Amino acid sequence: MRYRILGPLQLLRDGQEVPLAPAKWRMLLAVLLCDANQLVSTDRLIAELWGARPPQSVNKLLQGYVSRVRRALGDESGELLVTHVHGYRAHGYRLVVAPDEVDSHRFVELVKRGGQELGRNSADAAAAAAALLDEALDLWRDVPFADVPPTPALEAEASRLTASHTQARELRIEARLRLGHHEAVLDELEALIAEHPLREALRGQFMLALYRSGRQADALAAYRQLRHRLAEELGIEPGPSLQQLHQRILTADASLLLGPEPGPEPGPKPEARAESRTGPVPEPVTARGPAGRAPETDPAPSDPAPSGRARPDRTRQDRAPAGGTETAAGIPALVPRELPHVGSAFIGRAGESSVLRKVLDRADDGHVAIAAIDGTGGVGKSALAIHTAHQLADRFPDGQFYVDLHGATVGLTPLEPGDVLGRFLSTLGLPQVAIPTHPDEAAATFRSMVADRRILVVLDNAAGVEQVRPLLPAGPGCAVLITSREMLTALEGATHLHLGVLFHDQAMELLERLLGPERVAADAEAADAIIRMCGGLPLALRIVGARLAARPSWPLSAFVERLTDAQGRLDEIRVGDVSVRASFHASYHAICHGDHPTDQAAARAFRLLGVVPGSSMSLPAAAALLGVSTGPAEDALERLVDAHLLNSPAPARYQMHDLLRLFAREQVWAEEPGAERERALERVLRFYLAATQQAVAFLEVPSYFDRRAQDHVPAGLAGTPGLPTARIRDQREAEAWLVTERANLMATVLDALTQSDSTARLAVRLTELLQWYLYPYARARELWTLGEAAVRTARRLGDRESEAWALHNLSAVYWLHRQFDRMRQCLESALVIWRETGDREGERRSLHNLADALTEIQSYEESVALQTRQLDLAHEAGDRAAQVTGLGDLGRAYRGLGRVEDALTCFEESFQHAREFGDSSLQSFALHEISALCFEQGRNQEAHEYLERAGTLGGGHLTTYVGWRGHAWSAFFPACLSLRIGPDTVGPPPL
Repeated sequence: MRYRILGPLQLLRDGQEVPLAPAKWRMLLAVLLCDANQLVSTDRLIAELWGARPPQSVNKLLQGYVSRVRRALGDESGELLVTHVHGYRAHGYRLVVAPDEVDSHRFVELVKRGGQELGRNSADAAAAAAALLDEALDLWRDVPFADVPPTPALEAEASRLTASHTQARELRIEARLRLGHHEAVLDELEALIAEHPLREALRGQFMLALYRSGRQADALAAYRQLRHRLAEELGIEPGPSLQQLHQRILTADASLLLGPEPGPEPGPKPEARAESRTGPVPEPVTARGPAGRAPETDPAPSDPAPSGRARPDRTRQDRAPAGGTETAAGIPALVPRELPHVGSAFIGRAGESSVLRKVLDRADDGHVAIAAIDGTGGVGKSALAIHTAHQLADRFPDGQFYVDLHGATVGLTPLEPGDVLGRFLSTLGLPQVAIPTHPDEAAATFRSMVADRRILVVLDNAAGVEQVRPLLPAGPGCAVLITSREMLTALEGATHLHLGVLFHDQAMELLERLLGPERVAADAEAADAIIRMCGGLPLALRIVGARLAARPSWPLSAFVERLTDAQGRLDEIRVGDVSVRASFHASYHAICHGDHPTDQAAARAFRLLGVVPGSSMSLPAAAALLGVSTGPAEDALERLVDAHLLNSPAPARYQMHDLLRLFAREQVWAEEPGAERERALERVLRFYLAATQQAVAFLEVPSYFDRRAQDHVPAGLAGTPGLPTARIRDQREAEAWLVTERANLMATVLDALTQSDSTARLAVRLTELLQWYLYPYARARELWTLGEAAVRTARRLGDRESEAWALHNLSAVYWLHRQFDRMRQCLESALVIWRETGDREGERRSLHNLADALTEIQSYEESVALQTRQLDLAHEAGDRAAQVTGLGDLGRAYRGLGRVEDALTCFEESFQHAREFGDSSLQSFALHEISALCFEQGRNQEAHEYLERAGTLGGGHLTTYVGWRGHAWSAFFPACLSLRIGPDTVGPPPL
């Protein structure tokens, strides 16, 4: 398969062009090619193809176009144009291409290689570069996507490729100039200058080609033309490099010349071509100028030094302007003032800026001050660095350098230190020919030139320490400010500042600055939601602010609705060519293509973390997710921490920003097969099953809590052989683990319940275990959420036993909320299933709870009948705890009927069984019931005695709902009794 976009769009299959007549087909294929091998969401495709007003049936139309493009690709199986599904609808599409199948990919690669060859600075390298660039330019047929109706993505991609095309032509001209083909490039340079009249690099090449062709006057005239145009249109002078070249041509610098031009170029002879353009051919250029003449303008008539160079006795002080510098040829150089503009909406980083200023102030202490800011993409590192640099600019009067090192830009290779040093040295006034080609020599020259100066160097978006180290000045009084997505821990002498997301009040201030305080105050709740869904990330907030600022009539709540859909949130946080997704992709791309030993494992770990929706994860859980031991898992996760794709809030614990998690979820759906996603989720579910099973076994719950749910998880489901498990050794560790993991367990279970059948079955089992933690702690909302979801899933799976368990557990939520009608409905439905499946233990459990509900709504007769039946089943099964609780609850029903003696008998038997059984909690409850019965009959002294006995037994653990209920009894009756028999008689409850 071959795709050609450098001109009219062409699709070639087996060497034959496949027609794509309808415009929308070509648009769809072109947009997918712009993001080849990346997931393109359906929302974005709709926006690209139909704009702001898509037709009503747009999803159906898009599916039809996708089918037709697949047919053109011969892709009946959907392996080339992959559909990504979320729920029951297509979430996006991904076009799978090999690196050499798209002509633009080949073009960019050839241009890159050509530039690298030129960097070697030899004749052989120049010839190789010219050949590579010729091959690249031969691929160019016309404007990219020439026959495709424009869309925002296509226009942006065409603009990028057109800029690369111009750069390729510049590089080819540079290669040919190095080979001595100066005459041959003049026509192409004239055409390029006509297209780009203000491009200084082209003008410099043109001047050099003219000068080497013996046309010094024309070269100088070309400079004057550009200088005049820049002054007229922009009010500026040409840059230092072009000024230096002009001065050297003016002084007939012989070092600009090469030997005789090697071999004739195709076409007319150089003499004929030059004569046809400007008249007679000038004589060869000598060291003093053409034909032995003096330079056009003699800068110093009394100074006849060869090549127009200054005499050795002319000192720097004689020639340099005050406060300026001077090139090796005696040309004044500009003091660099390169700091970019900082936006007016910069807020909320006063503390961090103060820290940086204190660090950089140490430049006065006789050494170089270095500050390095690290943080995730979009957190505002560059803005903070530039803002702080502007505040300190007057402290560094000899100049402020700024360079974007491209360490965080997808599609751009990080700048080589040698190239950056070349730019620095050129800015400082060193002639191009004097700049060392070896990076080490260039670094030494840079350090020498700034040794006695006070300069500030801002290195933005550094890729790593190796890129930064050669760019550091060494002289006292200099300062360096670095930003990087990774912490540059190996950088000697640096002070590190980690930049996190904005606090809520800072984020609110940023929104107010972007939208106006009145607009934010009018919809404060929506502003809070925007901050929450953007996770306090400055880039996300600025993008949302920009979109809302462009829509002044929109309430903030309207945009909140668009952000609420997690699957489309990253699509919404985008304005123009700036997006949170692109920022995240830069960090992820660096990991995917990095040379660190753990980069590939880290990239896989990042993707698979997108499988699990929880807010954080422990190291053992992450290792289970990845299917490896804790050692390799920790290496991969710590690499992600270094790259700021993860945080580590505590040892062996990892956390991902909410927006990064959405991006990770996109990547795992785009790059990992469905089977691997399912296996990863099953591994982590099995880990959570095993760990929860361990934890709830240590919980202090009354023995009437039937623990059969723990045994309902077959041994083969909990944990994965060979993978890590949690280590929970006592009740304290169990409670701590459940508190820490509760949110993760909830999110993971609820997501897994909607996945494949095998995954959902594991999740249903986990909901059954979680009730043993959630119910004693009265987590009613979570119990209800899990219960409803478990019932739906069990019914979808046709799993009757799990459905009965889910209904039974859901009934406990309605007990907590005193919604006894709903409780009754759940239990009656569960009873039907228990009886159908012959599960007498399940039947007993539901009968018991249903009888309790009937007692609460004063249906005492029916309650007595059901309690009697469940006691028979408990006796049959030999379940002593169930007999104890059943007798107590039967006694409560008898008491409701006024059958005091029967009630007392039940409570006394319950107490006796509980004592034999050794359960102090159940003994305490029985004594409380007897005390209450005596109290109702006016037998206050007996009530007091039973109450005291109950108090000595305790009522349960104070951290649980059940425990607090027991202690509430111990507090309630003393208060009542004190009113009847005196406060001195009844003491406080034991705690």
